[in-house]
Amino acid sequence: MELYFSLVAALLSLILYGVLGTVALRRVLLTLLGRPETRKSYAERLSELTASLTKASAEVDPILSELTQVARDREEAVARLESALTEMETKERETKERIEALQDLPIPVAEHFAKLVEPTERRNARRDYLLFGAGVVVTTIIAVIMQAIA
Repeated sequence: MELYFSLVAALLSLILYGVLGTVALRRVLLTLLGRPETRKSYAERLSELTASLTKASAEVDPILSELTQVARDREEAVARLESALTEMETKERETKERIEALQDLPIPVAEHFAKLVEPTERRNARRDYLLFGAGVVVTTIIAVIMQAIA
């Protein structure tokens, strides 16, 4: 008799384990007991991770584009600054050469040069150019008249 009870108990245990072991019943029992399901299937986890990765990638793409644009803008600014620096270096070199050339001039020559560059001297130069131009015009007119007579 004990042997039969043991066999019936074993058989009932196997049947109950088979029924309780199914996924659907396990979910129902966990819901009834108030415990959330802790294990997700591999496919569900992979799907969630892929969706999360896609979302993160979509958020990062505009940021990377903006960083690229900022880097290009900075590169252009650096190129402009380098160009300006090169021009300034050239001007500095030319100015130094002028200063060195002017250092060898005697002081009276420099004073005379300064007098020539004064505004009054410039006006005299303008007058000279005006007189020269008038002379060229008058000479041309006289030459045309002489050719017409001849």
